[in-house]
Amino acid sequence: MTHDALWYAEVALKLGMQEASPMNLRVCRRLGQIEYKRLLNVVNISPPANMEQFQTVFDIGRQIFVPDFMSLEIAYPDNNLLQIHVLECFAHRGMEKGGQLAEYECGIFERIFGWFDAMNLNYTVEPDLSRCLKFKGYECIVTFHFHF
Repeated sequence: MTHDALWYAEVALKLGMQEASPMNLRVCRRLGQIEYKRLLNVVNISPPANMEQFQTVFDIGRQIFVPDFMSLEIAYPDNNLLQIHVLECFAHRGMEKGGQLAEYECGIFERIFGWFDAMNLNYTVEPDLSRCLKFKGYECIVTFHFHF
């Protein structure tokens, strides 16, 4: 994560946030796709066909890929729904320290979108994540509705 932060800062410094942020989103999504495809292969699990299977596969990935310093709560409030509540976000904290938060687009969830791509999932997400929710004054609570 330190390398990621330093690399992002260098790109933003050299090219500006208008270039760095979309680049970061593409890289985060691709990273998520690659790491989750590898996970599915290693644990020899097929992409999930229902919510129960999804929860199993998602929880395995969460244990492996989500660092301890990322404080979040996971809930399954209804059929085919996943809700992620980010309590403490290292990306938000880092961008705020660097004075770049106003232009930051969330790479955290873009990585998760990559996980869902690797699992061939069809879903909708709320709310709009084009800018950091905490920056906009909201709690970072994101709900995914899966269409199995």
